[in-house]
Amino acid sequence: MIKFICIIINVTLLYISCLFSAVAVDWQALSTQEKTVLKQFESQWTALPTQQQEKLQLGANRWISMDASKRSQTLAKFENWQKMDPQQREKLQQKFSQFKQLPQQQQQTLRNTHQRFKNLPQDKQRRLMDKFKKANNKKMEKINRDQMRKKRKVRH
Repeated sequence: MIKFICIIINVTLLYISCLFSAVAVDWQALSTQEKTVLKQFESQWTALPTQQQEKLQLGANRWISMDASKRSQTLAKFENWQKMDPQQREKLQQKFSQFKQLPQQQQQTLRNTHQRFKNLPQDKQRRLMDKFKKANNKKMEKINRDQMRKKRKVRH
């Protein structure tokens, strides 16, 4: 009997914890600033899944905490994202996923390198990008030649 009561209590606690973890974000509980940022979602807010409400609220809070310069940069990035075709977006998402799979130390090294690059004068940035493209093109040409050689060997 005690075992049965323990099971009932555990199941009840599990059920209650699930309820609390899936509580929707009430529109009225949002701050005035959050409501302003999320205004376009107001009419459908209650129909949105809880997880999406939480993500939107988190994004709104990030936006609220940004200064004007950071907001301007973010808008420019978003506009660039919208201009991309689906293949470009997919490629960028894959690269981001690859980056996130790297060890933290390697991610930080890449961030630091990128920041140093961004701090360079534009003409220096262009020269480095041209140099990288040339090196990358040579590497791709070599890979293509090697693949063609392999195909020829397979045919014979």
